[in-house]
Amino acid sequence: MNIWLLTIGEPIICENQTLRLHRTGLLAKQIAKSGKSEVTWFTSTFNHFTKKHEFEDDEVYQPQKNLKIVALKGRGYKKNISIDRIIDHRNITKKFKKFSKSLQKPDIIVASYPTRGLCKAAIDYGLKNNVKVFIDYRDLWPEVFIDIVPAPFKFIFNFLFKPLFYQRKYIFKNATGLISITDEILNQALVIAERKKNKYDSFFPLGYFKARHSINEMNIAKAFWDKIIQNDGGVNICFFGTFGHQFDFDTIIKAAEILESKSVNFYLCGSGDKFDTLISSSKHLKNVYFPGYMSSSQIQILLDKSHIGICPYIAKKAFLSSIPGKAIEYFSNGLPVLTTLGKGVLGQLVTNENFGLNYEQNNHISLAKSIEKLMIMLENNAIDKNKIVEYYTWNFEAETVYGNYHNFLINKLRTNE
Repeated sequence: MNIWLLTIGEPIICENQTLRLHRTGLLAKQIAKSGKSEVTWFTSTFNHFTKKHEFEDDEVYQPQKNLKIVALKGRGYKKNISIDRIIDHRNITKKFKKFSKSLQKPDIIVASYPTRGLCKAAIDYGLKNNVKVFIDYRDLWPEVFIDIVPAPFKFIFNFLFKPLFYQRKYIFKNATGLISITDEILNQALVIAERKKNKYDSFFPLGYFKARHSINEMNIAKAFWDKIIQNDGGVNICFFGTFGHQFDFDTIIKAAEILESKSVNFYLCGSGDKFDTLISSSKHLKNVYFPGYMSSSQIQILLDKSHIGICPYIAKKAFLSSIPGKAIEYFSNGLPVLTTLGKGVLGQLVTNENFGLNYEQNNHISLAKSIEKLMIMLENNAIDKNKIVEYYTWNFEAETVYGNYHNFLINKLRTNE
């Protein structure tokens, strides 16, 4: 079977890539490894996280057997929310349309939503060439932007985004099947598509792969952290991600100020539009660190040295319906989670399984008290780290998740349902 994957905005599989792979990268490797299918991943040369191009021009290469990467060069962009990013995505979509005409048609296309331009191009290609197209719906977009707009202005943005909602409906209604990361988000996709669930619809959670690193890689990463991590016998709290408007970091900074004398240290790793502002607002604190975007081995060392992982989301529908990848990353190492998503899927999991605590968004007192309570729970062994790892292994381990995902696609084609 020949499968095309269409996803940009993730770290790509290439030589010298040190960032951990995300959903499509892990799915692509799993499909290729199985030997049951050949997979072509259409992506961008642009690294969304480092804001640099991996290649100087379009690049087609085969990093492993049964796997081809088609990396298309767009404009690139400096900010995640910008006109340049819109132009970049249009560049990639235009190149995909041209490039796809030169290849033998696939059996199945899986396109990640967002990005809407590539998803629409996939739908149009599928309709024209009688190819099954599955939309992997990961993000309630563009609602995620409307959610952060003050209430009096929401109607304006709903009006401005009307074409985007209309195009999303076209994409979902014309997809062979809808796939998502939780049952909740899948049900929302079906509402948009105005139909009931069928045999082509399913959900597969975000899978996480605990990468194996060489001794040299781990030693370099350890040396990096040895210069930063405090050996004061305190509690280390970690975060990995993008410093964007979907997170409430101000509450973390204020809570850190309260806990500075109690050896509670925050290691906030990543990059993004709010990076410089956060550094400025916390420069007076000795227990808040911004090391930048981390390689896979650096992430692993910090996970090993941390006691708690934090998920400081703005508690909007898009995140309440999901179990974010960063929580799964923490679970893979047995870390309990602090999250603002108490009323959502993650919050319920944390409460029901005793995998951490929920705190109130925009309430630094609530966060500080939750940290102190969790510190006591950890000290008294009231958190079972082995249980957290076991739950991760059964529910989120990448090989299992994406093996099931691939088998689902194969079955839908072979049975010709």
